Amino acid sequence: MTDKTQRFWDILESMRVCMVTTQDGEVMRSRPMAPYISKLDRTIQFVTDSESAKIYELRQDQDIALSFVDADSMVFVSVSGKGRVNRDRARIREMWGPYCQVFFGDDPDSADVAIIEVNATQAEYWDNDKGKLSTAIEMTRAYFSDDGPNLGENEKLNLAG
Repeated sequence: MTDKTQRFWDILESMRVCMVTTQDGEVMRSRPMAPYISKLDRTIQFVTDSESAKIYELRQDQDIALSFVDADSMVFVSVSGKGRVNRDRARIREMWGPYCQVFFGDDPDSADVAIIEVNATQAEYWDNDKGKLSTAIEMTRAYFSDDGPNLGENEKLNLAG
């Protein structure tokens, strides 16, 4: 794994919320979800109601986009790929935790849920290495100059195997 790909997975591992976008007929539809990130396995997964619109939409079109934001650190990640539905009860039990309990109850074996697995094919991240004050100063400097702001590293990655 390259340093840039490693950094991508490091950033994702700290993200707690993600906007998941699927194709809903003629329109794109986004909704917030809690990601389950495994840097070791290089996987992005979500637990959802097995009858949710997301499941239906992925049956029609597997294209999926994910948007992650850490507004405090000014770090952003965009992921494109293919989504598929997995109903593996053992995996659901592994992923079960407070988020799932809030939405689906205490028992992963009786919950009517499925997993959305994302096969990431492309990603881009904006990794701000400055704090809020330094970012504000950089934005002000750029406003009064002919140069754009330097807000850190921007990388586009091809993740297709």
